[in-house]
Amino acid sequence: MRFRGHLALGLILAGIAPAGAKAGTIGFDVVHQGTMHEAVYCINRDQDRLIAVGAPNLLFDSADGGRTWTQNTTVAFSGAPMGCRLKHGIGFVVGQGGQIFRQEAGAWSAVPKATEARLFAVDHNAKGLAVAVGAFGAVLVSTDAGRSWTPVQYDWSSTNTEGFEPHVYAVSVAEDGTILIAAEFESILRSTDQGRTWTLVHKGKASLFDLSVGTDGIGFAVGQDGRVLRTADGGLSWTAVPTGVSTNLLGVSRDGAGKVLVSGLRTLLVGADDGSALVSVEAGDVATGWYQGIARGGNGAWLLGGQSGRLVQVTSK
Repeated sequence: MRFRGHLALGLILAGIAPAGAKAGTIGFDVVHQGTMHEAVYCINRDQDRLIAVGAPNLLFDSADGGRTWTQNTTVAFSGAPMGCRLKHGIGFVVGQGGQIFRQEAGAWSAVPKATEARLFAVDHNAKGLAVAVGAFGAVLVSTDAGRSWTPVQYDWSSTNTEGFEPHVYAVSVAEDGTILIAAEFESILRSTDQGRTWTLVHKGKASLFDLSVGTDGIGFAVGQDGRVLRTADGGLSWTAVPTGVSTNLLGVSRDGAGKVLVSGLRTLLVGADDGSALVSVEAGDVATGWYQGIARGGNGAWLLGGQSGRLVQVTSK
């Protein structure tokens, strides 16, 4: 099944399969509770500062590593923000209708649109290379730290035989300029020339919804049907990681100390980041809800965002 509607809504309505083996419990502390009509899709951190975004038109800030959050109502979103990135002193929020907001020196400003496509994710490096990705094959590249953007054209026939322009859900931009994007049809593409040319480095069946690659070259991609992929060479090659679940997985984050956490639909997985099997954990309302946004908090905990505008601190025991 390929999702063509709103990502979170489509995942909520999808079928649920039984979870795999349980690994006990973890600490689960709700630090912000929204309403039943709200949702958090993305969390990102730069040192002790974090941002979180979601529907309807939500932007939250934390200055203490995620322990407390304040809603920012000064940014005039034209539709739900869906992706975010905060690092190197610059912040980005992307979302519906191709909107991109940029923050520098504390002030948010709208960037001229380069597409009307819904944007799901954004990333950038310290040299000013930034990439945003979204619906129906949308890929935007900036070389001036996000002040202006140019659409990238790519022949998606290498990823599917039906002629679809797949949704591109996730992006990673390394400090050496390497770009990785993850999409439907389990497609992972790599570019080393600012998006002018691309190499398809992995292809399968499941849509991939999140992608995270560290400076050590170790990274993970997660998606439909319990799919988790791991790279140890900066995205050149990928291998499957056993999970024991067939639910949709929406977010992934490493703690820098050998552990990885994966969020999803009625599922939370934890394990070593060495490629060994991940296992399900029981925590809070995980078994009945969904969490998508995920980031490492400044106090050693992970932060999750998801259903009902909820922001949660998770501590692995």
